[in-house]
Amino acid sequence: MQTFENIGITGLCEDKSHNPDKQFLLFNMYLQLSHTPPHEWKDYFAESRRLPRAAVWRKVWVEGDCLVVYCQPEELQQEIETLKEDIAFANRQYRQLQQLRDLRRQQEQMEQEEASDRRIIRQLAEQLRF
Repeated sequence: MQTFENIGITGLCEDKSHNPDKQFLLFNMYLQLSHTPPHEWKDYFAESRRLPRAAVWRKVWVEGDCLVVYCQPEELQQEIETLKEDIAFANRQYRQLQQLRDLRRQQEQMEQEEASDRRIIRQLAEQLRF
């Protein structure tokens, strides 16, 4: 059984953050995550961002152990507040996925144990003389 620690934003990566195109005022702002998210978590995060919930909806993506927010620097705090909701959604969905996987593993293990018990009983039945 794997344990999953919720992913969260821990800070701004100043060294990575930059303006990729000087003709625009939008920066790639790198936010450090508490750890590198699993693939499925990234899918849940992307799903939570699919429908815009604000008048200005900035592009955000996962890059390694960072979230990259394409925004104006003064918009970053507002973006972080929205991202907290998206991260919480991804954490909940990923935790549910893990619980389903754990349940499936337990069921498979019980089925294997039951099959093993059936084999033992079958072998015993074949050896008995009445």
